Amino acid sequence: MADKVSNQAKSQQSATATAEDILTIFKRRGLFDSLRKSLFADFKENSTHESLIAAIESLVESDSSAISLATRSRGKAAALLEGSVNRSEAFGNVNKFIDDHVSTRNDDLRNKLEDMVQQIYSELKVATETSTEPQKDATKSETNGKSSPSGNEY
Repeated sequence: MADKVSNQAKSQQSATATAEDILTIFKRRGLFDSLRKSLFADFKENSTHESLIAAIESLVESDSSAISLATRSRGKAAALLEGSVNRSEAFGNVNKFIDDHVSTRNDDLRNKLEDMVQQIYSELKVATETSTEPQKDATKSETNGKSSPSGNEY
């Protein structure tokens, strides 16, 4: 009897999709990457992208210490240039664009995410239902057969 209860508890636990299961599938299917790529494509189509590229090119040309350092140590030169870009006005404009863009597309992004998660949840639910049906049938036949653990009928 204890085995039946533990088997039923295990099947109920496996029948529910956890947030970790959904997140794992979401990542494996590359859905985070597709959303990120979509947002980046929107950014590249905006004039903010062009002004950022121009500002970075200007910083590189004007920073002679980074250019001379680049010939000796690319890593240090990259760190210096990154610091310059982070302190520049162009970087602030990019952050403002991202905040504005995401806030205006908030409902669209939320709906996309909800649809993706709902689809994954439905697939997991169907998969767990089909995998637990043989267990349910076996449990039903055990109770209908009314056999004792030794195999003798009552």
